[in-house]
Amino acid sequence: MKSIFKLYFKLICLSCLLLLAGCDDARQNSEKAVQQPVLARHQDRFGRYDSIGNLGGKPVSIPGGVVFTWVRYIGDPGDFDSSKQAQKYQRPPITYQLPIEGFDFQYRLTDGAVKTRREQTEEDYLRDNETLIPVGKPFPWGYTIVYNIVDPHQPLNFNKAFTDTQEAKKEVWHFEYFEQPQKVHGLTFFKANNGIDPSTNQPWQDNIAGPDILMSKNAQGEIKTYILCDFVGEVQQCSHRFYLDNLPILISITYNRQYLKLWQQTQKNIAGILDSWVVTDKGALIKKQAGKV
Repeated sequence: MKSIFKLYFKLICLSCLLLLAGCDDARQNSEKAVQQPVLARHQDRFGRYDSIGNLGGKPVSIPGGVVFTWVRYIGDPGDFDSSKQAQKYQRPPITYQLPIEGFDFQYRLTDGAVKTRREQTEEDYLRDNETLIPVGKPFPWGYTIVYNIVDPHQPLNFNKAFTDTQEAKKEVWHFEYFEQPQKVHGLTFFKANNGIDPSTNQPWQDNIAGPDILMSKNAQGEIKTYILCDFVGEVQQCSHRFYLDNLPILISITYNRQYLKLWQQTQKNIAGILDSWVVTDKGALIKKQAGKV
């Protein structure tokens, strides 16, 4: 009988110990939950949440109606990656510290506006598509992609890109690029084979292999702006890439060549747009966000 009482006594003591341990764990978990920072997630007037993450080393909150397709994060598998590894991939929790890989939006070159879904700018964009493009008039919108540079060893200039372009043209197309005596809108201007088609020895007007190259260097000789413009057909396009001065970010924007003259203002405006999306570490807004009414 004494042994049974001893067994009951031991079980009761063990239960009490487990109960105390459980209470202690619950208290610690509660304290941890309190210590976890509460993320501020902002919405627009339609209830769409901003996309958040880290861009160029800074926390950002990008209005949901602005992003043209979607925001990609570092480590995300490719859009068409059907491998087992991609299927098993689980993205870490999205915070203001999770590095963004890139995202895209539409920018209006004439006034620096950002297209936002369900706002006036979207109506403008659709109207311009319907009325300007069919008749060959300059389309004032540029498709913009923002790339995050997370590799600290990646050069933030286009010096190698220019060298590689020249070498490739010599090897494949057997022509060279020559710097022109006059700048264009303040940009150093290079023409393929001096604008002469080597096969006909006539002015080169209809070959996509040798787009015009325009560039701008800083005081250290780094190419910070690198623009390729075609000259084929009535609608001529420019592919304009540039690095920001204060952040490791690469911007690429494609637009009608008629708006090349706005290249400096375009870079300044886009830098301002990105800066308007920078927030505090906990997500508090600092400035009025571009693209949000």
